[in-house]
Amino acid sequence: MIDPNLIDKIPEELAEVKPFLKSNLLPYIAITCQDQGWIRNASDPDLLPPWETKLGGYPYLPKDMDYPKDAETDRFLMFLGQIDCADVPELPGFNLPKQGLLQFYTGYVVPMGEWESTQHYIRYFPEFSKDEGDLITDFSFLEEERSYNHWYDHVYRLSFSLESDVFLDYRSGFSVFHPLDEPEHLPIWEEFYYEWFYEQDEYMALKGNGKLGGYPEVHSYVPETLDKAEGQLLLELDHPDDDGVYFYFFIDPEKLSQADFSQVSSYLVAV
Repeated sequence: MIDPNLIDKIPEELAEVKPFLKSNLLPYIAITCQDQGWIRNASDPDLLPPWETKLGGYPYLPKDMDYPKDAETDRFLMFLGQIDCADVPELPGFNLPKQGLLQFYTGYVVPMGEWESTQHYIRYFPEFSKDEGDLITDFSFLEEERSYNHWYDHVYRLSFSLESDVFLDYRSGFSVFHPLDEPEHLPIWEEFYYEWFYEQDEYMALKGNGKLGGYPEVHSYVPETLDKAEGQLLLELDHPDDDGVYFYFFIDPEKLSQADFSQVSSYLVAV
């Protein structure tokens, strides 16, 4: 990534690159996780209300609705998190619904260094109740699954902010949607890209813990799979409980504008 703070730090001898980078800044929605504590077992109460925007904990689940399962194994999927769409700032070209609750369930972590398409389930509630009497609040039926599989115990409150980035690595090598027309006419471009840029470790980490919209970060084992992912980036998550594990969800932009989450594709990578 290359954010505006890094552009401002480009040395004078490479200053010709600055206008090009600034003209290619693209917006995205950064996600920040605020730790609320952890749940020891499935019989413990959640640390946040059932309808709140969060990572981990238990989902908003009406009493007349089943908890999602993996279609192949018939096991309960891990509840990754949920987003109250009203909490999310508007982003041009990213037509997330303006209200409703969007939930993400996923399968389990793949072997280190491997990309895989994952079993997942996306559930969207255009409207939702804040009456706990309408909801399932006892999730003790998940106890065996939580202890047997890789489930995260911490609960996080999520917040969102509008940011911008050039997404330099991704757009230089993998993006077919918004490729970067690299300035070959600039004699200092290679010196900037291959020498100075890659020395800026503190600016090359994902801001916050993930994003909505924008483009994926390029991690060690990601490039060979990025060209397989079709559609628009819906969610990228660098899970704060698991260093080096990244979740990605992609959606057709037209489906997103229709609030149709039935054909989302997902990937995860452990590096």
